[in-house]
Amino acid sequence: MSESDFPMLVGEVVSTLSEIFHHQGRPEIVELLNSAHALFDQIGYDNWNGGTYTWALCLDVPVPIFASYDKRLPEFEKEIGAKLTYLERNNPNHQIGEVRISPISSSSPLLGTRMAPSDVEVRRLWAEGRFRLFLSHLSADRVAVSTLKAALEKFGINAFVAHVDIEPSFEWRDKIELGLRSMHALAALITSEFHGSNWTDQEIGWALGRGILVLPVRLGMDPYGFAGKYQGVTGALDDPANLALRIVNALVANPQTHCEMRRALVKAFSVSGSFVQSQALKTIIVTLTDFTDEEKSELQRACIENYNVSNAHYIPEAIYEIAGRPARQSTAAAPEEDIPF
Repeated sequence: MSESDFPMLVGEVVSTLSEIFHHQGRPEIVELLNSAHALFDQIGYDNWNGGTYTWALCLDVPVPIFASYDKRLPEFEKEIGAKLTYLERNNPNHQIGEVRISPISSSSPLLGTRMAPSDVEVRRLWAEGRFRLFLSHLSADRVAVSTLKAALEKFGINAFVAHVDIEPSFEWRDKIELGLRSMHALAALITSEFHGSNWTDQEIGWALGRGILVLPVRLGMDPYGFAGKYQGVTGALDDPANLALRIVNALVANPQTHCEMRRALVKAFSVSGSFVQSQALKTIIVTLTDFTDEEKSELQRACIENYNVSNAHYIPEAIYEIAGRPARQSTAAAPEEDIPF
């Protein structure tokens, strides 16, 4: 490291900030930090006290996230900057003078090393508005994993299962790589034979290399290697409904996947196809407190326009308690004034 390098790795700084804001209940800033391509840019130097360097923390975030929080970005920059002052205490010759949040397209060369796919590629593989979960599993478990995939779908999770999602005409390796490049998280279904596969460890490696959440699912076997540091869930493939619920709760609880999972739950609720599905989604949704105004409006509309929500017992009232009641719109014509004769 040269004397003009910032003394902390930018990844370490962003990770520390993300953890702080998670514990302070700020999932929107956590989402922004976790999605950012970050770097330090030297913006000043003073020879006082042996040389003092001034830096800007540059956070290039994907356009959809930038657009979602556009009006709040100055607020976010100020809050992040305030936390950075604590990191400066151990490095008196290095000051972080500003935080810059900028939009970055998925086609930018900066995202090339992160192997970001294009929107066209994503739509070719994943259902729009769903949480994209790659299921790393043994081919011997394919029937049970297909059942788990269906159980997850009810909660707004589009699970990628290779033998189900790859058409015979498509080069299978290319499509698996596309899934790994575009997933929001990876769930490793760890059985006693998991480590013996030629592919499962490589799939976990992809996720770790991209900084994507790896969720170990203990199916009679504990996670190992780098995946062992992640807190996982325990379950059984012969109980897919319960296992799916545990996976959903884990994704909601993790700050790295919380916001994306929250959006997927709202989308699934808005298009719910049964009373049972509406009830299952409601049970999780009412535990959340950080919905955006747009998401609240979508929840409200579902309570009016979706039969499987509006006619389900107690569900609309429970949703109105967390999202607010929609404004009443009177359709009745205004009474005519009495005109004396």
